[in-house]
Amino acid sequence: MIAEQTESQSGNGRNWLHLLLGPAIFLAVQFMPFLGPQTARIGFGILLWMVYWWVTVAVDIKITCLVPLIVVAFHEYMPIVKVMESYAHKEFFLILGASIATVAWARWGFAKRMSLHFLLHFGNDTRKQMIGWFLLTGFISFVMGNTPVAAIFAPVAVAALVYAGYDTFEKRWNSKAASNVLIAIAWGASVGGMATPLGGGQAVVTLGMLQKYVGHEIFFLDWSMRMIPVSALVIAAMVVFMYLFMKPEIVTFKGGREFYRKELEDMGPFSYEEKVSCYGFLLIVLLALLRPAYVDLVRGPFFEWLEPGRMFFILALTLFFMPSRRSAGENIVSIDALKKHFPLAILFIWPASVALGRILDQTGASSVVGQWLGSMFAAGGDISAIVAFSLGGNALSQVTSDTAAAGVMIPIVIETFKNWKGMEFGAVPFIWAVGAAISWSYAVASSTGAQGIVAGFGANLKRMFVFGMIGGVISVVVSTLYFIFFIAVLKSDFYLLPPGL
Repeated sequence: MIAEQTESQSGNGRNWLHLLLGPAIFLAVQFMPFLGPQTARIGFGILLWMVYWWVTVAVDIKITCLVPLIVVAFHEYMPIVKVMESYAHKEFFLILGASIATVAWARWGFAKRMSLHFLLHFGNDTRKQMIGWFLLTGFISFVMGNTPVAAIFAPVAVAALVYAGYDTFEKRWNSKAASNVLIAIAWGASVGGMATPLGGGQAVVTLGMLQKYVGHEIFFLDWSMRMIPVSALVIAAMVVFMYLFMKPEIVTFKGGREFYRKELEDMGPFSYEEKVSCYGFLLIVLLALLRPAYVDLVRGPFFEWLEPGRMFFILALTLFFMPSRRSAGENIVSIDALKKHFPLAILFIWPASVALGRILDQTGASSVVGQWLGSMFAAGGDISAIVAFSLGGNALSQVTSDTAAAGVMIPIVIETFKNWKGMEFGAVPFIWAVGAAISWSYAVASSTGAQGIVAGFGANLKRMFVFGMIGGVISVVVSTLYFIFFIAVLKSDFYLLPPGL
């Protein structure tokens, strides 16, 4: 009894220490002039405070999401309205709609059915499931942004985890095996982000700046031929790293193939409710994938509802009003089903991740890091420049967001290397190298929308941070060696010259 009380008091003491260290770190940063002007230091302080609380779980994770608002209550570093607006994002419809739609999957059994099929294919080996999710989302992220990929597949993975016994946020957070699955989805959703121009915000930002720099359109095929090979190499390296080093606490999830097969037989045929929620969801996913083929035909205000995020939200609303055939008086999505199955934490963590990235950009913190890197490493040789700017771009994306890092680093790269080797477009090879490195941001929930999403479903942020930093280093080493070989050693015109010349 005395030992239990002592342990409890010790735990409370540690919690208070972690609780106080968050704001203490924020205050300490304000007295570090090398971090730039006062507004930038506030941005850095908010970042470090949130990261510390997220990693140590000093308070409920949803409280950590409010740190930017806590700070602005004491000091208006930005207009309060701007801080509030930073939590809003156009992809909110996508996150909310997709999550509500998958509530129907959980309620009527489709999530269980799909999970059983997945488990039959990959088995119940925890590491094989982790790699399976990583590869699936990794290749899909070639043509979809990290946020929608995670929004689509994270609920499916959670359904499988619920079936395996991880039916609460806390159980998934405290399990290495369950967190590994969720983290794999986030990393997979991010790793293909620069493979094609459709891969995410960082690709769109980089493409726009590259086109403006060279003065002509960069075609989808030209971009993809240069970026898919390095993306594939990084995916392979990450598979090896994750399989060997991200060891779960259990070897297998509960159940076996015969058990899964028997469960599927007991479920019977595909029900009406499952068909409606599944086929509606898949139709929107298909339309999102094919969007580049028809987007020019559906421009204008009348067709705005065809944007994928809005379609998911419309689907969710429709399911609220569609009656079930299996349960009289109940619709396919109901308030009771939402209370039981909706991942409430995602409504806090994902917006907070978006807000943090925007605040770092608007306070100038991300620009300070970018300028520091530019002035520190511009004088080195070709190899050192590739190494330094790749590491710098990746470091910036780890602590801000991949899109913000692209917005900061690519202009610096263009300015620094525009006359490299006396070439008219000397910065082009460095844009490829740095653009790729920016995509390997795995550590912090604010780095990408995907990481914010899986954090909302229960991915352990400390585990994500520790292994994400290691994975980021491995990915940067692979991509840096790739570009050193083609740019500094082979001096390949394929990368040295602008596409289309």
